[in-house]
Amino acid sequence: MKKRIFDLTGIVLILGTWVLCWLFVMQYGVFGSKVDWISQHSVIPDYFRQRFYATGDLFPDIAWNLGGGQNIYNFSYYGLFSPVILLSYLLPFVEMDHYIMFTSILSFSASSFLFYQWLKRNLSDRVLSRAAAVLFTLATPLLYHSYNQLMFVNYMPFLCLALLGVDAYCQKRKKGLLIAGVCGMILTSFYFSIGGMAAIMLYVLTKFERRENWKKTGVKMFQRGTRTAGVLFLCVCICGILLVPTALVLSSRGQSGGGGISSLSWTLMSPLRLLYSPYGVGMSALGIVALLGNIFPGSRRQDRLLSLGLVILFTVPVFGWILNGGLYVKDKVFIPFLPLVVLEIARYIQELKRTAWIKNKRRMAFHILPYLAAAAFICIQRDTAGFRQYWLPALADCALMLLLYLVYLKFNRYPLPVFGACLILFFSGWMVNKNSANMIPAETYEKTVQTDVTKAMKEILEEDTGWYRMEEQAGGAEELADIDRIRDIRQNVTSMYSSAYNEDYMEFRNKTFGLNQHFRNSMMQAVSDNPLFLQLMGVKYVTGQKAPAGYQLLKEGKDGNLYVNESVSPLAYVTSDTMGEEAYRTLHFPENQTALLQKAVVKDADSTAKQGETLESMSACGFSIPEQNTKKGKIEKTDYGWEVEAKEELQLTIPLDSLGENQDLLALSFRLTNKKPNQDVYIRLQGQTNRLTAENHEYANHNRDFSFTVQPDMEKRQVTLILGKGHYEISNLKAYGGNLESLQANSKKLYQNPLEQVSIEDNQLTGKVETSRAGYLITSLPFDEHFRVYVDGKEVQTEKVNTAFLGAQVPKGNHTITIAYRAPGKTAGLLLTGGGGFLLFLDKVKIKRRSRKKKNGMRRNVQKAA
Repeated sequence: MKKRIFDLTGIVLILGTWVLCWLFVMQYGVFGSKVDWISQHSVIPDYFRQRFYATGDLFPDIAWNLGGGQNIYNFSYYGLFSPVILLSYLLPFVEMDHYIMFTSILSFSASSFLFYQWLKRNLSDRVLSRAAAVLFTLATPLLYHSYNQLMFVNYMPFLCLALLGVDAYCQKRKKGLLIAGVCGMILTSFYFSIGGMAAIMLYVLTKFERRENWKKTGVKMFQRGTRTAGVLFLCVCICGILLVPTALVLSSRGQSGGGGISSLSWTLMSPLRLLYSPYGVGMSALGIVALLGNIFPGSRRQDRLLSLGLVILFTVPVFGWILNGGLYVKDKVFIPFLPLVVLEIARYIQELKRTAWIKNKRRMAFHILPYLAAAAFICIQRDTAGFRQYWLPALADCALMLLLYLVYLKFNRYPLPVFGACLILFFSGWMVNKNSANMIPAETYEKTVQTDVTKAMKEILEEDTGWYRMEEQAGGAEELADIDRIRDIRQNVTSMYSSAYNEDYMEFRNKTFGLNQHFRNSMMQAVSDNPLFLQLMGVKYVTGQKAPAGYQLLKEGKDGNLYVNESVSPLAYVTSDTMGEEAYRTLHFPENQTALLQKAVVKDADSTAKQGETLESMSACGFSIPEQNTKKGKIEKTDYGWEVEAKEELQLTIPLDSLGENQDLLALSFRLTNKKPNQDVYIRLQGQTNRLTAENHEYANHNRDFSFTVQPDMEKRQVTLILGKGHYEISNLKAYGGNLESLQANSKKLYQNPLEQVSIEDNQLTGKVETSRAGYLITSLPFDEHFRVYVDGKEVQTEKVNTAFLGAQVPKGNHTITIAYRAPGKTAGLLLTGGGGFLLFLDKVKIKRRSRKKKNGMRRNVQKAA
């Protein structure tokens, strides 16, 4: 009978998660979000799979196709070795985004089911176990991040499996479940596995029998703690192939977002770390009450220690900083402690039931103290950033929990506080998901992933088998969705969006070359519509509704046209036309852009050009923003430039009377000072956008120096300028005019010795080049010291060229050039994984010998007795 009830409970939990997914998300669109899901979590795993099908390599080193070509461990966070993603390699007939949706829902269901299996082994009350399992399922982050930030919760089934493994390990010394759970957690989401392992250790250290004395308890805590730490270390070793190269990638770049240890706030934690928010534990006020109630005298020692440990973790800022890898203090890293919080809630209610028969007013008054303390904490923290709109509902939540406690104390039958908390989380979850504004309507999703552009791109890739880049310029949200999208493994792009990146390439885009930044997130290295950058990076084909400067229409399509530019730079070539990097650094906008189309920048060149030779650039021209004062806003001329107060977007038409007759390029630069620094500001010139992010945004782009390089309307000799909403100053404005065709003509000499017959095989590419003079191999692959360049099989010294890209010296003649890449730490990671596997094998052998010895001893005892 118990088995039937158990089976029914598990089935109900699984079906319940699917109902929640439909009710909260899928009735409004697909099970995905507009931000990171569609631009990262669904497309980067698809790239991993495409690359595997093309190469057959399960342990790749480089992503040739993304961000100009970078270390693939820059993208490892998105499931490079996740068992869930690796399983999709066996299903080539299933679209990756559909697979991600299905497995995300399945992961949510598995988390709920496995949590219940673990919880019922720790509680004697079956009704309470089921209610607490529902409470866990309704926790705000689980469903919300199953379709938003997958890595925040997709490790949860493995964490619950590991907690089951802890019980098996402590009771029977069996490690299988624990190792499987921890390894799965690390491989799925290594960032959150740190918090997951901390939760496991905290659970182990507080797992002891109530009847044990303190001395015996201390010894057992130490023994179990050290043994479990050893198992966790073994799991880390097994996952070395992921962790070592990823750690080296992350340690090689500076901080981004947050402010490191200087950002620590030595105050009480925000209540949103525990209450309602999907970026925290996402519990009701009962969570705070239970943790405080378990700390008070009278509770079981193991509950007291576990709750005290959780309270210390949640309230001492340094722990949040450590769990965030020393980058910042964010509440998301506490999500792995959700199972322990719900366990403590259930134990708190179970303890109330055990002591409810004691009709002692003094004890009852003592039990009310946690509710009063929780209410006081909520009131004290009511002005905390982000909590202002929640504090009154949270106070009401606390009052409801107190009322349900009193009723529960009276009747002592059903766990009413847990039922009430479930009801509160249901409605708070409904509101959080409904108001997230991130859901994707089915029509939008279909338009993004299934377009005739894909077909046109594949046709061109079949016809043109050269080595070049092909990008999509859909604009706005569609462009964000495509930032990491590779529709065919032969497609190469300059864009990328990842938590890790090549710093030289980022610096080149944002500072050296001065690309316009049209997304607010500093990590979004978007597709550019700057014609000089497209030329430099070898973007031969572009899709979109409008032809970039220098491109010609090739094919028309319903969802976008395909354009081509035959004059762009080869992705690799050999030249002797060079200029010194020191001289290049003295150039200002726009000479810093145009010079790279005429000279290759190398460190040791002596001068900018040969004697008497000059570089073509752009000439200064007039550009003035007209003053106006309307209901929409005010533009006022000042001594330093212009001051803009726009209540809404202002669109202006700027005549270009001073632009030369044959000048079809306009370059514009100025300094923008935001008078309302906590609001975004954007300015758009001829469709090209620059944006300055609000200072309080965690990934603010700090883009205060705006630059544009656009093609004006040559028939009307004008440009359209859009000033976004806000209050800001424009100063130091400079404008220049130039001729794109002339600049491209000068580039032909630079590109006359391209790398041809290029073939890419896994982690290396090979091509042939013919040059009549010794020179430099110039590529648009972001420089990484772990590249190796071979000329006719002989390794040559790599150099950084054009300030950020891979290069090397090449003698004159006909040569075969090979460029190979080996991810740093991969060898050490493979050795660590092999070592971990060997230790696991030895442990298995040891266990079998011990078991055999035990059986033989029992057999001998039986024989002696006979």
